[in-house]
Formats: sequence, structure tokens, C-alpha cells
Amino acid sequence: MNVLLTGAAGLIGMAVRPILQGRGHQVIATDVTSFGHDVPSLTTVSFDDIAGFERLVEQHRIDAIVHCGAISGPMMAKGEPLKLVAVNIDSTAALLDLARRHGMRRFVFCSSISVYGDVGAATITEETPLRPTSVYGASKVACEQLIQGFAVEYGLQGVSLRIARVYGPYRRANCHLKTLIENTEAGRPVAIPCDPDFVYHYVYVDDVAEAIAAALEAARLPQRIYNVGSGEPLTMPALLDEALHALPRMRASLVPGVDDVPDVQTRFDVSAIGRDLAWSPRFRMNAGIAAYRSSILAGQAAP
Repeated sequence: MNVLLTGAAGLIGMAVRPILQGRGHQVIATDVTSFGHDVPSLTTVSFDDIAGFERLVEQHRIDAIVHCGAISGPMMAKGEPLKLVAVNIDSTAALLDLARRHGMRRFVFCSSISVYGDVGAATITEETPLRPTSVYGASKVACEQLIQGFAVEYGLQGVSLRIARVYGPYRRANCHLKTLIENTEAGRPVAIPCDPDFVYHYVYVDDVAEAIAAALEAARLPQRIYNVGSGEPLTMPALLDEALHALPRMRASLVPGVDDVPDVQTRFDVSAIGRDLAWSPRFRMNAGIAAYRSSILAGQAAP
């Protein structure tokens, strides 16, 4: 397929592009900036330039859109709710309409575990009620509903992937795992503020990219929503135990604190995408940290 990829210079987009190309797809990479990364043949285009996207669609005869571009988390654009709405919701609506008008085969959207909000001890499945606790989470809910509406009214084959906390080489936002790796390599200790009982659902970026490829290529979509995660819930003490396998020289301690996204989400069920799209995560936490470390040491990571 000829695939238009938004957010191609971001954390997920940088992993998606080589995976799709390796599967034989022609990828037209777009982003608002390169963020200083080496992104070959990147087309710089803003979401408010829909005419620019239209030209790309017509020039490259685009068959599908993989929409990774967005303000990427509740900790981003704090105090700017209208910016979140414009970048996340308005751009998705415009791209969906572009896909509709050009009769595209598939629209894959990167949603977030943030749509569920503070769930507590219940197991999170795709049927769990959505109660976002941030404008970011609400923006993802709105986008999912737009995809549902376009699917029912216009027959557009759209799918939303509710992705857990993504980590990997091109993450620019704060990340405990990046800090662990960099401090360990520099011989520095690291203190991590946290509630030791708080459960994290991390997923390595290459696994996310493979899930996106599976959703793009599926002959049929039994559901329009899928959870994507590692299936490995970890408290911070357990996470540090896993990290020691990849970082044996690590010196880490825990200090009292609260996570940037304090929603309590204890169990995150990712079985549906495995059942329907034959996807399963390959990277357990220790393997993901090892891969992340290798990328940082090779200079193939965000500063």
C-alpha cells in the first residue's frame, strides 16, 4: 500500500516507518518538523495545511493513513486545552475526511490508555467505560468517536489502537527508563519519585509499530478498537528488578512522589488484538530496556 504516515519524526512514527517499508509498503513520511532527527524524505507539513496533505494524497495515490501525529500525552501542552483540541481532534477530523473523499482502504489511529482514566482494580478491556481525567484523554475519546462515525456513515475502515505508555529511542518527554539508562552509563545514581504500589503499563515502541502494521494489513477488522500493551504490569520496584538484567551497574533508589499521569489502572487486557490480528508483544521490560540502551549508545535516539 501507499501509506501516508503522520508524526513520522516522533517516538512511534520513527519506529513505524522502517517496519512498514520492510513489509513492502511505500511510506510517505510527514511531520511538523524533523525534531533534529535524520528522517530521509520527510515532508514537513502542518496539520493546518490540509491542502498540503491533499497534494500528497493525490501525488502519491495514497491508499491508507497511519495517524501517529499529535500532542502526545497528558503532560504535554499543559494549560493549553484549545491547542490540544486543534492539534488532536481537528486534524484527525480533517484527515478522516481526506480518507473518505479519496476512498482509502484503511485509517489507523494512535489512541491512548488515557481514554480509560482512573479505573482502579478492575481489568481494562475494550468494553471498559471511558472516563478520561485530562483534556488529552478526552481528545483521544473524541477522535475514536469520529472514526466510529466515519465508519458507520461512510464505510471508512478505521481502527483505533489504545496504546499503553510507550518507551523507546525517540521519546522526547520525561521518561524514568531513559533516565535510568543515561545515568547508569554515566556512572550516576538515580532517584525515582513514585508510589511503590503504583502500577505501570509500559510497551516498547517496536511492539507498537508491529501492532500498527497488523491493524493496517488486516484483511478484516472484527473490532474498531484494540488495546496495545506489553501485558506486563509492573510497580516501580518490580520494574527496577527487571531493569537490572539490562543495566547491571544501575544504582537506583525510590523516593516518595506521584506520577505525572496518576490514573490507577491495575490490569490492562491486550488479548483481543492477539485473537483478531495475530499480534503479540515481543519485548518484555528487560529486553526493551536493553534495546533502548543499545539505541542510545549508537546515537540513534532523541537527545
